[in-house]
Amino acid sequence: MMPEKEFMERVRVTCGRVAPLWPLSHFVAVNPFVGFVEQRFARVAESFKRIQKADVVLPRDWFRAKYASGAIGLGDLRVAVAGTSPEVLESFEAAGETLSVERLVALLEVAPDADDGYEQTCAFSAFMDSREGTQWQHIIREEVAKWCAAYDDEGQSSWKFPWKDLSLYSGWKAAAAIDRNPELNGLLGFRRFVADLPDEPGAVLALAVTTLEVPENRIEALLYRILMTLPGWAGHLRYKDRELELRGEVGSSLLQLLAILLSYDLALFSIHGADTGRLLGWQRHLEEAITEDGSLPIPFDLAQRLVWQGALEHSFEETLRFSLKPCRVAGSTGERPDVQAVFCIDVRSEVFRRSLESTGASIQTIGFAGFFGLPIEHSVPGLGGWQARCPVLLIPPVRTVDSRAGIEASEFDQLLFQRVDARESKRTWKRFKEAASSCFTFVETMGLSYGVELVKDAFGLGGKTVTDRGAPDFLDTLPLDARCDLAEGILRGLGLLENFGRVVLFCGHGCATRNNPYASGLDCGACGGHAGDANARLAAALLNQPDVRAALADRKVGIPEDTVFIGGLHNTTTDAVTLFDESAADPAVMDRLRGSLEQAGALCSMERAVRLGTAASERAVLNAVRSRSRDWSQVRPEWALAGNAGFIVAPRAWTAGADLKGRVFLHEYSAEKDPGGWVLESILSGPLVVGSWINLQYYASATDNAHFGSGHKSIHNVVGGIGVALGNEYDLRPGLPFQSVHDGEKLVHEPLRLHACIAAEPEVLDAILARQESVRQLVENEWIHLFALGADGRLWAKRQRDGSWAKKTFSPTLARSDPRV
Repeated sequence: MMPEKEFMERVRVTCGRVAPLWPLSHFVAVNPFVGFVEQRFARVAESFKRIQKADVVLPRDWFRAKYASGAIGLGDLRVAVAGTSPEVLESFEAAGETLSVERLVALLEVAPDADDGYEQTCAFSAFMDSREGTQWQHIIREEVAKWCAAYDDEGQSSWKFPWKDLSLYSGWKAAAAIDRNPELNGLLGFRRFVADLPDEPGAVLALAVTTLEVPENRIEALLYRILMTLPGWAGHLRYKDRELELRGEVGSSLLQLLAILLSYDLALFSIHGADTGRLLGWQRHLEEAITEDGSLPIPFDLAQRLVWQGALEHSFEETLRFSLKPCRVAGSTGERPDVQAVFCIDVRSEVFRRSLESTGASIQTIGFAGFFGLPIEHSVPGLGGWQARCPVLLIPPVRTVDSRAGIEASEFDQLLFQRVDARESKRTWKRFKEAASSCFTFVETMGLSYGVELVKDAFGLGGKTVTDRGAPDFLDTLPLDARCDLAEGILRGLGLLENFGRVVLFCGHGCATRNNPYASGLDCGACGGHAGDANARLAAALLNQPDVRAALADRKVGIPEDTVFIGGLHNTTTDAVTLFDESAADPAVMDRLRGSLEQAGALCSMERAVRLGTAASERAVLNAVRSRSRDWSQVRPEWALAGNAGFIVAPRAWTAGADLKGRVFLHEYSAEKDPGGWVLESILSGPLVVGSWINLQYYASATDNAHFGSGHKSIHNVVGGIGVALGNEYDLRPGLPFQSVHDGEKLVHEPLRLHACIAAEPEVLDAILARQESVRQLVENEWIHLFALGADGRLWAKRQRDGSWAKKTFSPTLARSDPRV
């Protein structure tokens, strides 16, 4: 047996492979392949197909339809063939095929080989099932998931787990030692076996590896496959560990889950492992069934699909290339705008910004990460808890709270009392409905009283109005230098150092839906799965502070006295914008702004109606689109970020004339205003990574929703308030619902890897990638495509897997019609 320290390090690395799964209260998109970004995209696609039977690329039939429709052209195929990775070329050679455009097209008509040779989870229980036709895997998964749900429940259950004050492993051990269910399923003596297990989960892992005689070169592979027994619960516990690790602590929840899973296998092995035939078969299974990652060629069918995927992505690349118009910068007048509206880079903001600019008002729009440079941990008094309203890559160093600003003290105290009273009343009513003494008579006595509410909910009537909670404020008094640093960071990140408008609007975004467990997934990802109103209002309040402005002036950032910063919130479900703290702004400018926002919202709703399948008169369309936010039966209140495929970091003037169809993240950037490259590096290491997480979650949920998504909404079952299962299944579902990427007839989200187009020179990007290892891995291992546009936009160069740049002639005067974008 290897030294304990080395063994536990290998366990830690294995646990780090699992993608975290955020709770429903602040569900954020995560890259499901985050633990494998140091490997090539093609190689990971092969591993997931082999280990989990999960498809990372869509089937050939889908690409055949794309080719027939003209979405993929012969030119796209030629580029994809020329840029094929070595792994894919090896697969063609192993199949005795020559990779060419003509052969790829011909192979579309050849049926793929049947799926075979794929591995199971490779636990001893799975070995028993495959050998003897038992159902131990099902029994073990159900048992472990049951205890995970009981332990991690966040208030959904009326009866609490008695050992919740212990660790997960210790709580499970206490519960399992008195639970007869495994023994009733045939695992004889299980309670006694559990009582004799070591108290430390690490010792259980070491015992399992020794007892099961796992070869040293198979340990990590076996442990990862066992964690994939319950990938949803593994993801949730990985999230809990990750939160502790970000704060410099050590998390062990996932390690404890692994110990629990292996405990059942150990118990099973103690009963059946003594048989010589089984033991020899198990040892052979460990050597033959668990293959090393990267040791097998990519299956030929998958290799073909990878080339077609590259061709489709090249088609989108060309669309982006001819959408940019960098020559527009030279024509800028530099006139002072009435309003500068700062929106999140979210792809939904692209539609709203384009609509707002089309109203003809004097409005300049700017794209910026939706937490607006304020990494805050926010609290709403009376509602309890803290919300990290910043990207999940960060730990919020600043605490804020909804204050009494703008609300009379008596009114604020009354509002606080109402919140607490409503929360306690809801809990009391829930306990009454579910109590053993009252639950059987509740429906008979109170059922009819719910009729009115059901009718109102069914027709979207009587929606609750949103009450102004009061402006957010810093919980602790920050010194002037700290506030000025925050303010300067915001303005430099925006590139807004001069020519300020009369009104500067920070417009966050959030959703409004009913009966939707995934509602937070429609909110702002840059705000950690929360609405962006608190960040927007706080940024505005900070930049309105007289002492901050005076200190900024000393730093050569002069804000005119008549410039007023205000906050706002864009409801992405209804496209209505609520403005906050606007009393100091010019009334005439505000009247024009409100009119433009209302007009832009109507234009957005009309555009979204086409994607949502709503067609009628303008008024009917607006009512139909906006009523979706109040309809508790609506499975698609909005399309959120479906369709995302591009990430442009450049001046807005370069894209102002393009209709990007809500498929592109837009981040404002000017190389001229960032001579040291600090702003660009912060964009690439922050918003771009978050954008790639969003992109790859949508990508995977579209290519294989059964493995990477959360299935059909109609059978979602909320578990413990932290996740969903499908019907009576036991595991949590890891990704997006089927309805988030599919309209019932076709995919609405076309799975493409993110195309990052950066207004910078290749050497500048090379220097940043040399410092940012995680970003370099995303690029060189082909998880995202990186393009250098040059500081003046006259370049189009794609970074290759070997670190070189492939340049194309950029001709912005050419046009390309593409119905997809």
